[in-house]
Amino acid sequence: MVVVLGTITITFFLSHIVPGDPAVLFAGPQSTPQEIQVWTQRLGLNKPLYVQFGIYLKNVLTGNLGNAWSYSNDPILPLIEQSLPNTFTLAALATAAAALIGVPLGVEAAKRGGGRLDSVLKLFSAGFVTIPQFWLALILQMFFNVDLHLFPLSSYGGQLLYIQHNPIKTVTGSYLVDSLLTGNFSGFTHIAWSLVLPVTALALYPIGVVIRQTRSSMLGILSENYIRTARAYGLKEREISYRYALRNALPPILVILALIFAGSIIGVVFVEDVFSLYPGIGRMIAQSTGTGITSSAIGAVDYPLVLSLTIVITIIYALSNFAADLLQIYFDRRLVR
Repeated sequence: MVVVLGTITITFFLSHIVPGDPAVLFAGPQSTPQEIQVWTQRLGLNKPLYVQFGIYLKNVLTGNLGNAWSYSNDPILPLIEQSLPNTFTLAALATAAAALIGVPLGVEAAKRGGGRLDSVLKLFSAGFVTIPQFWLALILQMFFNVDLHLFPLSSYGGQLLYIQHNPIKTVTGSYLVDSLLTGNFSGFTHIAWSLVLPVTALALYPIGVVIRQTRSSMLGILSENYIRTARAYGLKEREISYRYALRNALPPILVILALIFAGSIIGVVFVEDVFSLYPGIGRMIAQSTGTGITSSAIGAVDYPLVLSLTIVITIIYALSNFAADLLQIYFDRRLVR
């Protein structure tokens, strides 16, 4: 709660430091000083800054995040509620891929520390970490769609208006999850196939991070005395690595996975934009920061939406860290002593 309140405070005051006058945006570029003054009073911008902050804090705590200028002045909270499920799905799939691929590769790298496989995996993990996600997304589109015609170029379902032509009954708000829950297997197949490239673009960086973290954690565990004892008793190397060593190496890996999930919410900005995956938080971030054409202006910064998205992402980070702490306690009982 302290982190969230601190983020709200800092972001609010920073938003009032950057150049730009919301009253001018609403009044229009050809507005007169009188019209600007009317909008200034209507938006409460003529009040002292601490009064504006008090009003904003009260509204946030009661669930009123204001209206999004860049979305025809629609209420912000419903827009975020509509966008979050699809973004959560992408982030969860990327995190799951990082765990399912990165952890086993990290274990194998640690088992063969200094060997050829370890060197290759270190090279690949470093490469995955340094590749920009937007550039990787474009390369994947060119290779797998333009050259091989294997995966769709963009959009949910592989077509720009697929969801409009093939409606999916809303349960959670996530197209992929809802199509599965409602038994729409044709829709699920099309949407899942269209998400292969976006999830790949979003997951390669986390995979590299998880490989490096798993390798580092496992190297320390594999040198412990109880691991030598297990080998002396003749236990299989696979059982030693995954049943005994990996369990004790999990706590720092879980922290990384939690941060990867939260960080993927930011990473989808590029992925959702390149693959035209709407609605999503990535699209909203692009609109709010003035990098797209809005309903009000080109390049206009939507301050209420920026503040609201910052709050939402901060809460996600806080909850992810809390979940990681709980998992650490579950796997490492020494933390509760």
